[in-house]
Amino acid sequence: MFRDMTPERTANAIMQDNMFNGTYLIVEGKKDFNLYSKFVDVDNSVEIKQVGGKEKVKSVIKILDERDFNNKIGIVDADFSKLTNEEPLMDNIYTTDCHDSEVMMYNSKALENMLNIYISKKKLLGFLDGREIREILMNIAQEIGILRLANHLYSLGLAFKPKQIDGKPLKYDKFINEKNFEFKGREQLIDTVINYSLNRNGKISSKEQVKDLFDELSNSGYDLLHLVNGHDLSNILYILLKKSLKSTNKSLHDYNSLEDAIILAYESTFFFETELFKNLFIWSIDNNNFFFKNDIKELYQRINAVNV
Repeated sequence: MFRDMTPERTANAIMQDNMFNGTYLIVEGKKDFNLYSKFVDVDNSVEIKQVGGKEKVKSVIKILDERDFNNKIGIVDADFSKLTNEEPLMDNIYTTDCHDSEVMMYNSKALENMLNIYISKKKLLGFLDGREIREILMNIAQEIGILRLANHLYSLGLAFKPKQIDGKPLKYDKFINEKNFEFKGREQLIDTVINYSLNRNGKISSKEQVKDLFDELSNSGYDLLHLVNGHDLSNILYILLKKSLKSTNKSLHDYNSLEDAIILAYESTFFFETELFKNLFIWSIDNNNFFFKNDIKELYQRINAVNV
């Protein structure tokens, strides 16, 4: 669907819609729609357009800027931009506080709220044995994050997701031991990703080059909240809950189940704590269009004692 809808067509559709006078919120995909629609007034003030990726969000906003259309704002994942000091985005586009929206949610108390759905507190505490759940997840996810960053910086030809939505996903159990939930090592991770990347368009760097760059970047001390990918966290957490801890919850089908659940568990008070919310709030005031839901507006006023 998104492949057929070009940025030009999306911008044209927005410009030609004479029935709506509110703000257009441009986001990357369906899960962004599900998340942000919890907080903005989609019944009256906001129409959310999911356009199929970060670059398309930027293109739509740019086209609308060039046409002097002001009632628009975009939200994109930060990805590696904070680590690589990429140029700031254009006006009217804001990024997630962390690598992506999933990491932003997992970094909040929504994680604990969600875990209660899938596993008993007693069983989880027994597994943790005094450790912190995020630290355990992050320790594994950072390994994949470093490999993703190396691929981003040096164009190694690696792939981490299928070409098509219904394609075969990366097999995380190849480098995570399901029985004791331990990382099997960088060798297994690199082998798994290289094998997964075969027969894709483009040339894959040698294993030796990938490993050398991996080792070089692993000593850089990156901020994990900007290094780790949310889909990796979701896949790792799925293995922990379903395979290692043997969750019997019938709604736990795959990592998508967890990403849907974390959206449901992510409360407005958690969103208030983010820089993203503050940026959206300031934009809405500056543009004389407070587009959040009324209950969000009232709760934020009580917490912060501000007039909106």
